[in-house]
Amino acid sequence: MPLTFGSRLAEERDRLGFTQGNIAEWTGINRKTQSAYEKEQRYPDAGYLMTLIEHGVDVAYLLTGKRAARYGAVDEQLLQKVFATIEASISATGIPVDVEKKAKLFALVYQASSETGQVDPLIVRKAISLIS
Repeated sequence: MPLTFGSRLAEERDRLGFTQGNIAEWTGINRKTQSAYEKEQRYPDAGYLMTLIEHGVDVAYLLTGKRAARYGAVDEQLLQKVFATIEASISATGIPVDVEKKAKLFALVYQASSETGQVDPLIVRKAISLIS
């Protein structure tokens, strides 16, 4: 069952070790209002969310239910897709690619794919043609 905005808000608050009182104090609301947000009885305004950002709350997660990749984090499923697509494309061309070029190719394709989470085979083919 997907989490609601209110349940994600409570989850984030707990993850960061904050109380409803902490958040109420920072945002200028009362604790009952915070409780109402977490119970889906009310929804906060942009000023409230901006204050949460200042305190390290992942507001994108609150709004979308998806956590943004942290800097330096690797999405293993995407990395597997990149690896499989590149290996298949190199195999299909029959072009020998040394380890250094292959590593650069993986890095380039992974970076290009990380925003969407999808590997574009056309980008892979163009990148391989550039290194050959």
